[in-house]
Amino acid sequence: MIERFYAKNLIGFETLEVEFEPGLVAITGPSGAGKSVFMGSLLALFGLSDAQAELSEALLRRSDLLDLESFGADEEEEIAVRAVKKEKVRYFLNDLTISKKRLKAMLSPLVRHISQRSNNELSSELLLELLDAMAFVEEAAHAQRLEIFRNLYDEYRQKSARLEKLKADEKRVKELIEFAEFEIKKIDELAPRPGEDEELMAIKRKLSKKEKIGESIARASQIFEYEDAVTEALGLIESDATLFNEAMNLLRSEFDRAEEMLGELDEVDVESVLDRIEALAELKRRYGSLEEALAYRENKLQELEYYKNIDHELDALAVEVEKLLLALYKEADSITAGRQNAARKVEHFVNRYLSELRMPPIGFRLSKKPLDRTGVDAVDIDMEGSTIDTLSGGEFNRIRLALLLCKSELAGGEGVLLIDEIDANVSGDESIAIAKLLKRLSKNYQIVAISHQPHLSAAANQHLLVTKEGGESRVKMLDKKARIAEISRMIAGEKGMKEAEALAENLLREFAR
Repeated sequence: MIERFYAKNLIGFETLEVEFEPGLVAITGPSGAGKSVFMGSLLALFGLSDAQAELSEALLRRSDLLDLESFGADEEEEIAVRAVKKEKVRYFLNDLTISKKRLKAMLSPLVRHISQRSNNELSSELLLELLDAMAFVEEAAHAQRLEIFRNLYDEYRQKSARLEKLKADEKRVKELIEFAEFEIKKIDELAPRPGEDEELMAIKRKLSKKEKIGESIARASQIFEYEDAVTEALGLIESDATLFNEAMNLLRSEFDRAEEMLGELDEVDVESVLDRIEALAELKRRYGSLEEALAYRENKLQELEYYKNIDHELDALAVEVEKLLLALYKEADSITAGRQNAARKVEHFVNRYLSELRMPPIGFRLSKKPLDRTGVDAVDIDMEGSTIDTLSGGEFNRIRLALLLCKSELAGGEGVLLIDEIDANVSGDESIAIAKLLKRLSKNYQIVAISHQPHLSAAANQHLLVTKEGGESRVKMLDKKARIAEISRMIAGEKGMKEAEALAENLLREFAR
């Protein structure tokens, strides 16, 4: 639920701060006072509207409906959602920056917006969810069938995509084989070894200074002509010659190794080394390194194996996909049967609520659609010849409310419902029925609703009044006395009358039962 809401420099409001209570929360006030601005700023924090306040923040109580971990947020008891508007709007979730799109996706299971008219509330997908919820109640195996179907469908989609790729590859398999063989041949002709380029560069450096090394060693070797003289001198002065002898032996060994290396360099074909270095450099320019070139070659070998076996794999996969499709339609038929049975039960539930809402009964009509992850069923509402598009706003909202109540009763729904004037364009009796059913629905949901009707306001657990004085809008929570005054205004207008106050008191008593 929403526990707290704060906004700064919102259109008409200097500051706006509200502590929300559970259950049904009514927002009322004169036209133009700022109710829609208030609701719009609240919706913006859930990615459902554009942020208008310089700063707005909502504090939410943690819910199992939210998968915070997959969005990179910590599982905390309270969740702070913040929007900061400067040159652009930035959103934060517990101080972590988050895009509006990700914020909306994360909070959508918790918060729903019900505007005056939104046909997606009566979409086939949502109606299927309702039928499935009833089918679960009627038969536990329905849930298992759905899970089996969805797993089969995911496998079918994956293997169908693979089959389509194989078919596309098959059409140009000869060209692909030739290309793979050409790429492998180019690398094989050079036959590079890992690290070979570094070895050749080392040889090149030695070749470039070969003459200097030879000349330097020749000059330095003159030191050996004085070796005996040094040894004799050390003996005469009775100094230990061991260190000198070891040093001279080491030096002789190093010079011998260098001369051996020079001898090997004499046998090196300089042009071949330079040509090899250039060829390897070209390979590196194309692939990045010799190791990457060899990895590319290995990948092409695997592709070549795949292309040469494509016919066999394609035939086997086509058979497997066909079997999966047959299994899917078999499971879909069982699911359809469960939904058809559930549709009659749901009609009973929904029509019970519609009767209270002074609405004629409706039916659910199942039809076939192309196979997808929900099955082969499409659901429409049958209103004895009428269509959803012909309904008035009030009729539409009452059907939607009945469906919400049915789903809440079957599946124990929870979360937050933000509602814009669901009781608009209805009669007094209809308004009373809507208020009663919203009160019942608020046992599971926190409902924040804008209303111009006294009945919903009287049914609310919390009543917020939006007023405008001196050009500035304000929100305040009403106590019992103030609620009577506001409900009286809604009944009889700004001037009010004694009878309206008495009626307001009676409404509050009636809905408090």
